[in-house]
Amino acid sequence: MIQPTKILTIALLLLMKFSFGQNDIFDCDNSKRFAEYLFNTGQFELSQHELERISFFCEYDSTSQLTLLKSYRKMKAFGKADQFFGLKNIDSLNSMNREFRDEYIRLLMAENRYSDVQRTIDAGLDIDQKVEHQIGTELLLKKWEKAYQLSLQDNPQVNFKIEGLRKVAEKSYNAKRKSPVLAALMSAVIPGTGKMYCGYWGDGVMSFMFTASSTFFAIRGFNKFGTKSVYPWVIGGLAVSYYTANIYGGASSANRYNDNLDHSFIHETEQILYSDY
Repeated sequence: MIQPTKILTIALLLLMKFSFGQNDIFDCDNSKRFAEYLFNTGQFELSQHELERISFFCEYDSTSQLTLLKSYRKMKAFGKADQFFGLKNIDSLNSMNREFRDEYIRLLMAENRYSDVQRTIDAGLDIDQKVEHQIGTELLLKKWEKAYQLSLQDNPQVNFKIEGLRKVAEKSYNAKRKSPVLAALMSAVIPGTGKMYCGYWGDGVMSFMFTASSTFFAIRGFNKFGTKSVYPWVIGGLAVSYYTANIYGGASSANRYNDNLDHSFIHETEQILYSDY
């Protein structure tokens, strides 16, 4: 069965044949226009194959090469894109057109190589959106204080990205995170309060009820059956396990709260930073 994408490709090729009359639809100019159409309509896999054919059969064209690199990034074919940039140093990267330098940074970002982005920018790579990537990568690496300090620096060119990242940096720096130690201590004193401190009231109430009820029945069992009976020891063991799990759960709740908070800042950063990728 022929896939819909292949049917669409064949139809487009026939359409281009009629549009260009007797011209060869596979000549370089027509192929480049077709590849550009594929990329602009989000058919990145097809545009990748078409652009690879162009790079093999046609003379070098920087526009087509740049679009091919973008197609690799969209398709997460990072290895192929890395082969183009190779082990170029800062001087050789700066000798490229600005569009290629920007695409190199976007490639590193797509690979989550945030530290490499920082090192490359600090080494002197001249790119657009330098400030945006400096603040953004610090946020993505959870370096909240460093991101906040960078956001306070004066910048003559302020845009929606910089403003948005500045707000995220301020919120992430001033955010009130929960202390796992304090949550564990609260749970040790009054079971469930550590989870309540982290905002998980339902879990906290359940921890209190399980720990308190099992402790009550254990004490009652010892008073009624004595220490020689198995029943109170079993219930007592459950009470100890509930109490211990309650302390661990308090600390875990604090870590979970902090992770969710940090993830919200990272998600907001990604939405701003990748908005035009």
